[in-house]
Amino acid sequence: MSFKRAFAALFFSFVGALSPARVLALETFQRVTTPGGLVFWHLQRPDADRAVVMAGFNDSFALAHPDRIAAPNVGATLLRHGPRDISAGEFNEQLKDARAQCGISTAPLFATLVAQAAPGDIGEALDLCMRVVVEPALRERDLEHIKRDAVVGRQRLEENREALASMLMRRLTQAGAPFGRWNDPDEVARVSTADVDQWRRETFTRDGLMIVAVGASDAASLGPVIDRAFARLPAAGGARLAAPAPAFPDKTIVLEKPGAQTAMVMEGPLDIPPDQAPVALIGVNVLGGGLDRRLSKAVRGELGATYGISSSVVLLAPGQRYLRIGSALANDLAAAALKRAREVYDAWRLDGVTDEEAGSARAQLASGFERNVETPYGKAFAMLSLLRVGRTASDEAEYVERLRAIPVESVNRLLREKAPARLTTVLVASDAAGLGADCVIHELAEVDNCR
Repeated sequence: MSFKRAFAALFFSFVGALSPARVLALETFQRVTTPGGLVFWHLQRPDADRAVVMAGFNDSFALAHPDRIAAPNVGATLLRHGPRDISAGEFNEQLKDARAQCGISTAPLFATLVAQAAPGDIGEALDLCMRVVVEPALRERDLEHIKRDAVVGRQRLEENREALASMLMRRLTQAGAPFGRWNDPDEVARVSTADVDQWRRETFTRDGLMIVAVGASDAASLGPVIDRAFARLPAAGGARLAAPAPAFPDKTIVLEKPGAQTAMVMEGPLDIPPDQAPVALIGVNVLGGGLDRRLSKAVRGELGATYGISSSVVLLAPGQRYLRIGSALANDLAAAALKRAREVYDAWRLDGVTDEEAGSARAQLASGFERNVETPYGKAFAMLSLLRVGRTASDEAEYVERLRAIPVESVNRLLREKAPARLTTVLVASDAAGLGADCVIHELAEVDNCR
């Protein structure tokens, strides 16, 4: 139950490069209604060697009961052990026979089911994946393995100073939300198979369902396949809970823990509508999107305090984004690096970025998006990511063109008006001296005293 892997799906940022970008960028999904009345978004690629059906369900964290907040994370892991009446090994053999892959994940906004297979096997693959959702095994011995793994996983995370700093930030800023404690061993230990079954029935429903299909199959042949798979789901599930708004105190929190490096995380709210996300991405890429960006030039190049420092925009829940800066620093240079990072951030926020910087950021982000959507999985993921935040098929098809057309003036206006003036800062350091701490702690649980 990797914290990093779970949050890797919170926001659609893309990296890389692709040569036939113009061809792929012009592809447009079609909205299709099945014979049974289900809606799905379809893109046919006649020459694709893989087919993907990706389904986004309800926000499984919003459905988590307050006293069982680990149920979504535990549930997704337990479901992946397969359907009832066969062993996990037999299920994996069936997937191999169908040349298929099945994935279930949970993250803010949606729970996601993905079926992948060779084009002629996508129907069988989707049926196998749906069995995991509608008739799961939910074996007690598998649950006990998950609980033991949670303890080991927590020990490993706490040995990783950057992961520990991220956990500390979550506990500090999202105390009232599942995101703060969803993988705590104590919370995992409270979850029963009955809790997982309840979460499953409330989450995997046709209410709020979004389906995206990419591959060689035409829409007419996919319609009955999708009907057969998703008709087995209940029409509606549990009542939704409003996502608690995170609180970002203007504080510096230091967890003292002996170690060879200092881990630093800085975060603050970014209150922007979905259509402004690409504008923010350009600005944040200039700040910390690579070794040639501002933070790296200052903290790595000038000070030699780190091997890398990055910034990103994270989508937490509908209407909730935050800006994040993270780095591992040399202990003896941590104070100077923190000071310099704040100086760079303030200049970036107040003075904006240059035409040249914005152009480089646009090119990097556009080429990354284009590379990602080259595969059926990447194309489906991009479309579902945009649907999740209320965007449309034309937004996906024209994403690169719109991104390249964003003027630097729009970027700088957003930074001045929306970038937080102060960032909450969390450090895991051997010694808090010189770091300007407002609160010094020695255990993760003590962060409750720092708000």
